[in-house]
Amino acid sequence: MSIFFVTDDNGRLEYSISSGDEESVFDIGAENGTIRTRRTLDRETKSLYNLVVVASDQAKPPQTRLSSTVQVSILVKDVNDMAPELMTPKETSVSENAAVGTVVLAVKAIDRDEGRNGYVEYSLGGSGGDTALFSLGPADGLLRVAGRLDRETRANYTLELRARDRGEPPASARATLLVTVLDENDNSPIFDPKQYSASVPENASIGASVLQVSATDVDEGLNGRIRYSIVGGDENRDFSISEDSGVVRVAKNLNFERKSRYVLTVRAEDCNSETVVRHDTATISVQVADINDNPPTFLDSPYLAYVVEGVLPPHVVTVTAYDADTPPFNGQVRYFLKEGDPDLFRINSSTGEISLLHPLDREAQSEYTLTLVAMDTGESCFNNYSINIL
Repeated sequence: MSIFFVTDDNGRLEYSISSGDEESVFDIGAENGTIRTRRTLDRETKSLYNLVVVASDQAKPPQTRLSSTVQVSILVKDVNDMAPELMTPKETSVSENAAVGTVVLAVKAIDRDEGRNGYVEYSLGGSGGDTALFSLGPADGLLRVAGRLDRETRANYTLELRARDRGEPPASARATLLVTVLDENDNSPIFDPKQYSASVPENASIGASVLQVSATDVDEGLNGRIRYSIVGGDENRDFSISEDSGVVRVAKNLNFERKSRYVLTVRAEDCNSETVVRHDTATISVQVADINDNPPTFLDSPYLAYVVEGVLPPHVVTVTAYDADTPPFNGQVRYFLKEGDPDLFRINSSTGEISLLHPLDREAQSEYTLTLVAMDTGESCFNNYSINIL
């Protein structure tokens, strides 16, 4: 067998890329056909190149150059050069008392690598109270409630979300999530104290303040806004209460003689109209203080007494007056002789018993008229009455 070496231009080849490299990413050795990269490749931008390579001889005119083409497919292999990118919002919320396992948020991360380099696993960073009540699914990224939430104990949590791929070495990303615990109407108003006492004079003007009750509700918004009402012990509606402030006021004219003591039941309820209204009650003991507003009144009037002349009887007559006010001051009556002969007649200031000091003489005077005064021991409330003695 004979071997011929073609050394002229007809047998010398040159290589070139005719298509498939519009971005001029590759270079090819004209003489040896070695394909090299001109710059760093990015699989996430373009993972596959289909190049058309031409090999042509270098025949000199007038000979025609001959060529042949081949398709070269270049597959860009992945390198773990992309970290996961968390697409989760910075804030979210969950209702307090949410059941364990309740989904709070679906955490999502994107890793543009492929295979293990793009497989993302999730976890919670940090430790202590912020993470103890939550869990994060490593595969699905579902953030769930893992314990009992109570807004009144803690109203928000700051969680560190982590996303990590399985590359060698692994790449990771972190983000902070603020979880706000939404209020539920799970707390009732509470009176402290639950028993109140007050005193008000019976002549108190309408609108006069008696006292103020107070209840607290640790919920927020309408769940924690309190309104007050009187629900018992005031059938005549002698008192009113401010719905907002809890101030109890006199609503009608009071009368100690009609009613001297009230035991009011007041109610504090929250303003939530969408769920069960929660409430608490307290009692108010209101003592109506007596005012000396009733004068003594003589009973069994008119009084008429007969005395035998010349005789000194044990007593002539006993008068009685009634005072509707309360003893020992306003209702205690004392008697006085206002008009009449003090040398002949005497009245016991405590009992109202009228007696003679000397025997009478009908021929000297046949009739005597005494004017008596019944006075209580309060502030000068009295009544006059006349009595005839024959």
